[in-house]
This record gives sequence, C-alpha cells and structure tokens, in this order.
Amino acid sequence: MASSKTNVIEYLFDLNWDDTKGSLRKTLMSLEDVAEAIRKCNEIYGTNLSARNPANFMKDFLRGANASNNWPASVAAKRYTARQRTGGGDVFEFVPYLPNQTEPFPDAFKIRHDAPRYPVQSISLPLVTKTLGRSDETWLVQTAVNLRVVETHFAVAAAFRLVELSHLQMGIKLRQTEIDALFLGKVETIGSHEAVIITCEAKHYKDPIIPTQVINQVQAAFTETDVSTVVPIGLRAVRDVGFYLTEFEAVSRADASSLEDLRLAADAIYELCPAVKGI
Repeated sequence: MASSKTNVIEYLFDLNWDDTKGSLRKTLMSLEDVAEAIRKCNEIYGTNLSARNPANFMKDFLRGANASNNWPASVAAKRYTARQRTGGGDVFEFVPYLPNQTEPFPDAFKIRHDAPRYPVQSISLPLVTKTLGRSDETWLVQTAVNLRVVETHFAVAAAFRLVELSHLQMGIKLRQTEIDALFLGKVETIGSHEAVIITCEAKHYKDPIIPTQVINQVQAAFTETDVSTVVPIGLRAVRDVGFYLTEFEAVSRADASSLEDLRLAADAIYELCPAVKGI
C-alpha cells in the first residue's frame, strides 16, 4: 500500500526527470527539496505529512518490510531506487538499479533459519534490565554488545579470522551514514598484528538489511580511519530466539570506492539462553 511519502518521492522524481534525455537532471535530494515537496504534495493530495523533520524522511521510509511496495511504481518502472544520504543537508539520492536488481529494496539477506546455531548466555543481564527490553535497534545493539555476540561470532563461526576484537562505540553518526556499532579487530601478520575495523548494521526482525546502508558504512570507516581492511556485518533480531549475524566479505581500501554489492562470507544464529524481552 502506498504511503504519503510515495507521492513525495514520485513528485521529486518527476520534477527532475528529463524525458528528452531519459535521465535525471538532479539525483541528490536536499533537506529543502524534500520539505518543499512535502508541502506541495500536501496541497495536491490533501495529506498532512509533516515537513518539519525531512532529515528522517528516507530513514523512516525504509523501516519495515514494505519499502519496495511503497516505492512509486512509475519510478520502479524506470529502474530507479534510492540511497539514504545524511550530512551536508542531503536526504537521499535516486540511483539506477544494479544489473540484476528486480525490486527497489530487495531483502537480499533474509534470515536463514538453517544457518549454524550457537547458544549465548543471557543470564548475566540483570533482571531489571531485561524487564525494560524493547524492540528498537538501540536495545538490540546494547544487548549484543553486553553479551559479546559479535566477539562470539568471530571466535567460533567467522570466515575472517581475528586474534583480538574490542567494541569501540555504538550509534556513531557520520556525515554520510550512521554505524550502529563499531569494533576494532586484530589479525596476525608476519611478526606483528594489523588493525581491522568491523562495522555493524543492526535491524529489527521485520526490517531487511539494506546493502547500500552497509556499503556506506564501509566507505565511511575508511574515511574516518587509516585501516587497510573493513569487515562489515549485519545483526538482525530473530524473534524470541536471538540474533542472526551476517558476515560479509572483507573489503580492502583499494576496493571501497567501487563497492556496489555485498557477498555473504559466513552467517550464524546466536540463541539467547534464556530469551530476552524485545528480541
């Protein structure tokens, strides 16, 4: 079912589409572009979508499993989707489909219920903390960090082998993206150890892992640090079970700027024992 935001996206696309050239005159939509389009669409369609916070327009649109269904059919017919952009007054960018892409926001990394399973204790979480459990991404990341789920993965099921892993920070807001959790790993090299960054994108069980968001995180990690390798991971809640962790192939600094898709390197389900409220 289309939403009020569907009309706004279609309005912006049509406004910038050049029929003669068969391309967009402008692909990057700013805060003012989106706010003005919301106001115009409210007038046209009699809707009351708020224009006060356009920065969250695309982030909210991509939540849940209906982003592809809510995307304008006319835009999809021209094989365009969008990438969220943050910082510098930007909101999102219209981008062409990849060669084999068949829908605007494919759920390319659905929970694989036959993936290897590993138990993770949750008894160390205080009872009072568990009673406050929520289904949002902040609670999901906080629980995973407290129970060292990512560290467990790289110890028992990872494709990329580490000798050390430390959590650095949660909820990192950068100019082009937001990283839900950041880790610093070490790999053994001849006579020394090399630093590796692990970026984490966390999702509620209803929300798909969106490759472009993960790619943006990888590219931002290289911008913000001097490491040579980044290993991106996705952390998705499995309702009443725990976490589905997707480890993607490591990315080198030389390949980061041209990165367009992700390849799964390893995955596993981490069962919380006992189950934790909100996950």
